[in-house]
Amino acid sequence: MQEFKHTPVLLKAVLEKFNPEVGQNFIDATVGGGGHSRALLESTSPTGRLLGLDQDDRALAAAAENLKSFGARVSLAKGNFNRLAEIAEEKMPGVKFDGLLLDLGVSSDQLAGGRGMSFMIDEPLDMRMSDEMTITAGELINTAAAEDMEKIFRRYGQERWAREIAHEIVRRRGKENIATTKQLAELIVEVYKKQGSRSQHPHPATRVFQALRIEVNAELINLKSVLNQAYEVLKPGGKIAVISFHSLEDRIVKEFFKAHTDEWEVVNKKPIIADEVELKNNPRARSAKLRVALKK
Repeated sequence: MQEFKHTPVLLKAVLEKFNPEVGQNFIDATVGGGGHSRALLESTSPTGRLLGLDQDDRALAAAAENLKSFGARVSLAKGNFNRLAEIAEEKMPGVKFDGLLLDLGVSSDQLAGGRGMSFMIDEPLDMRMSDEMTITAGELINTAAAEDMEKIFRRYGQERWAREIAHEIVRRRGKENIATTKQLAELIVEVYKKQGSRSQHPHPATRVFQALRIEVNAELINLKSVLNQAYEVLKPGGKIAVISFHSLEDRIVKEFFKAHTDEWEVVNKKPIIADEVELKNNPRARSAKLRVALKK
């Protein structure tokens, strides 16, 4: 099996905020390669248990391998965290957890190839995190109305040339399907040039690719769903920790806790970000923000 590459972001801060103790139980609802989970299991040894969720088969296989030394203390389940309460009751019935972790980042493995998420690799436009998702990014851009694509690019990517890119996609697909990441990325670069915008930092395709990934995987809808289920699975005094990577996610988390002060006490008023040491070792942590709240 190819190594699943994902360095756990803000690990030190997560452990400090959770302050895990022997015998406590946690959910890692985005288990990935199991980096955060391993640290939590080590801190709750020898009796603490962990439930790990992921919708990605490769991530689950990597987690199973990386966490196998913990034996029956680990339960892994395939599924999106929008089914958090259902999966928790199915896998560990009657258990109320001391902590819930959501790391909303996309792993290096997911960007590396096979899913059409990166404009750095020429491959079919897919972008699905799981085969359970019903539509690919390629199907979306080759069938959606220009107005609908414009809304997606503007809402989820905050793309300034959303209208122009959407209409250029419609014009191009009238001649041939836009089937690959390279085709879409080059189209976006050309639109930027026509608008007199030549900046390559970030790459012109960055925002559109983010928007398509969010739309295809219903990421923000699922985030709202799991936040609404968190209270149910945690015990009083249990904590939820959310690591977000762009402003749309962070705003949802911040506003959720602000709107539910009867249920949640915010632990850190300002989001925690990576320090210089972590940034040197893991540059992808630069955009990570951690918010933590305690169940009243």
